[in-house]
Amino acid sequence: MTAPRVPGVVERRIERLRHELADDGVSLPADEELCDLLLVELDYARHPHAHEGVAPRYGALLATPDTIGKQPVAEVELVDISALPLAVSRRLADGRSSFVARVVGGPDRLVCFDRTREYESSAVHLSTDTGALVVQRLGRGWIRLSTPDGVAMWDGIRWSTKPLSMTLVERVAPHVPAADRQVLANLLELCSHWLAAGRVGATIVWCIDGDPAALPGVGMQAAVPIPPLELHHRSHFAALLNALSQYDRAALVDASGTVERVGVHLRSTDRSRRKLAPYRGTRHTSAMRFSWDEPSSIVFVVSSNGTLSVFREGERLPTD
Repeated sequence: MTAPRVPGVVERRIERLRHELADDGVSLPADEELCDLLLVELDYARHPHAHEGVAPRYGALLATPDTIGKQPVAEVELVDISALPLAVSRRLADGRSSFVARVVGGPDRLVCFDRTREYESSAVHLSTDTGALVVQRLGRGWIRLSTPDGVAMWDGIRWSTKPLSMTLVERVAPHVPAADRQVLANLLELCSHWLAAGRVGATIVWCIDGDPAALPGVGMQAAVPIPPLELHHRSHFAALLNALSQYDRAALVDASGTVERVGVHLRSTDRSRRKLAPYRGTRHTSAMRFSWDEPSSIVFVVSSNGTLSVFREGERLPTD
């Protein structure tokens, strides 16, 4: 259904939102009807109907007939809500397992999944699989927009944007030609759409040749052994996320993408300390210097503010 024209206060608020998104570098769809629909849904996500002083979660999927359904989505049920007022339909969509699906020129539907799409990684996969724009109001009141081109987040103050992990692979891979591309892709997804999305600060050392525990600059005194977790299994990502949110220092990844140790201390040599000036904080500096000392390693650093840096041989690789 095409977005209705909203008069008065809401219309002016939506027009301000359009300029706000442009000012903060958030790209809007070229299709005018889809763009209008997106602005309406983003505005509602920021100003939902509150019940007893509580603003609910919310979710919407937006598309044109030409973009929706690039791939069939398994385990989903479509409920006809075309006869309901939109205000009622929206109260059925929690942005985790249920979404209002709005297609330009078509009737609204309620999309119900049998598992949550709450987390950024699952929302990104939903968007890239279907071609839909995914609007979500999160539990803390932040708004996330996932598209086939990237992710935008409103934290209550301003909008920020970041590319998809698959885009980061294209930027990083040419600088590490000897690295396993699939492990690289999985590491970047874990860092960008799990750790950074959850504002979990972490350091991950990937040794692309040999045993990471044997690297001279690794301090194992405080290391914590964990069962082997495989980056080839996305089902293991949640366990890694939870562990890295509770242990300081670094996690070690071997060439095949297996993590068996966390809480590892990274040491730097006098040579790297003389050659490389401090960069940002302690975590970034130690990672940068370690990568210079240990050329068989690639070091991923996620800041608690959600930014990602990747270091190889003392240089920060392009991720912005």
